[in-house]
Amino acid sequence: MPHSNTQAFRRGRKVGQTVQGRLVSPGPGGLFWVVVSGIKLLASLDHEPVPGRELTFRIEALEPELVLKDITPPPSSATEPGLLLAGIAAARTRFERHLPRFAPPPCPPLDLTAARRRFLDWLAGDAAARADFSAVQELFRLAQAFVSRAEGRPRYLPWVLPGLTKAEALTARLSPEEGGPGFRLRLFGHLPGPGHIAIEARHHPTTREAPARTVYRLMLERPQEAAACMAMLADLRFGKAVLAPACLSAGALPAPLAAGFLARIVAATSRPFTGLRLRV
Repeated sequence: MPHSNTQAFRRGRKVGQTVQGRLVSPGPGGLFWVVVSGIKLLASLDHEPVPGRELTFRIEALEPELVLKDITPPPSSATEPGLLLAGIAAARTRFERHLPRFAPPPCPPLDLTAARRRFLDWLAGDAAARADFSAVQELFRLAQAFVSRAEGRPRYLPWVLPGLTKAEALTARLSPEEGGPGFRLRLFGHLPGPGHIAIEARHHPTTREAPARTVYRLMLERPQEAAACMAMLADLRFGKAVLAPACLSAGALPAPLAAGFLARIVAATSRPFTGLRLRV
């Protein structure tokens, strides 16, 4: 590395001072270029590099060698997609151990308002379940950082279908290109009979041109159970509103959705750099 770079960096610096840096690109001899306080330096990395990652360093030594130590906070569910997905799976499993104590409303009819009210009433009287449910909700809140508004808002809705586990949902308003106004719901989870299921639903409210309508596509791990699922959804209500959704198609769950909608979207997010030791 040019001697002038290290000399320029040393001016006015003190041991123990913290500085900000950014990983730029690979350099010679297995090293990597980083920019620290506007000065380009070479660094040796202990972990997988991801260009553009913002890092924080503490100056460990200025002489005879310039040594900076990475003190960037370690990756967490808030910054690392893989950790977020693992955290959701673990927290959801922990909460769903409480679900056998929850008796959902009889079905059909499938009344979403009544189901949610009964679920919240049960949570209010079960402190352990409430705490574990809050932990899952917090992770779904963190997932919003990895999911675009066009994809929808990540939500955990275990009360939507009786017996549903591994639940996840994405909700969004329909854009004009999608036939809006209206709402879109993508729901994934596991039911005892059908196995893993995915539902893509759209609700269009009443307009001057047409009455309200709800349509959905159904995808199942065991497609032979489609008729039972369609029967459960046929009498769907939201309080006093009877939705009566129409099934557009029913078939096998595609391989890309085997782990759900959220895993596919979040896993596609660039993975942040996990840390380094910088010695220049």
